[in-house]
Amino acid sequence: MRFGAGRVVIACRVATALAWALTALSTDSLARWLLFGVGQFLLGLSMGAENANEMGYRQTVTPDRLQGRMNATTRSINRSMIVIGAPLGGFLGDRIGYSNMLWIAALGFLAVATTLGLSRFRGARLDDAYVNPV
Repeated sequence: MRFGAGRVVIACRVATALAWALTALSTDSLARWLLFGVGQFLLGLSMGAENANEMGYRQTVTPDRLQGRMNATTRSINRSMIVIGAPLGGFLGDRIGYSNMLWIAALGFLAVATTLGLSRFRGARLDDAYVNPV
C-alpha cells in the first residue's frame, strides 16, 4: 500500500527483466546453477507480486458491469499471445540460441517497465482508484 500498485508493478517488471538476464547468464559452470536458481526465485517473486497488484488495480478501476467483458478480453489476449509466442520463441531459440532469446525477453520486460514508468500508471494506487457503484 505504501508504494502503490503502479510502482510495484513497474518494479516487478524490472525484477522480471533481471531474472531473465540472470537465467541467460547461467552458462556451463558450477555457478550456473546458482545464477539459474536465483533468477528463477526472483522470477517467481516478481510475477506473484506483479500479478496481484496489476489484477487488483484493473478490477478496482473497471465498473462491475464490465468485469466479465474485461476479464474475458484480457484472458483471450493472454492465451493468444501464448499460442503465438511459445512456438515463435522456440523457433527463434533454435535459430539464434536460447541465451540470446532470454536476453531479448529481458530487454522486452525492461522496455515495458520503462514505458510504464514514464506513464501516469506510475502513480496508480488501489486506494485512489475510482470505484464505480453498481
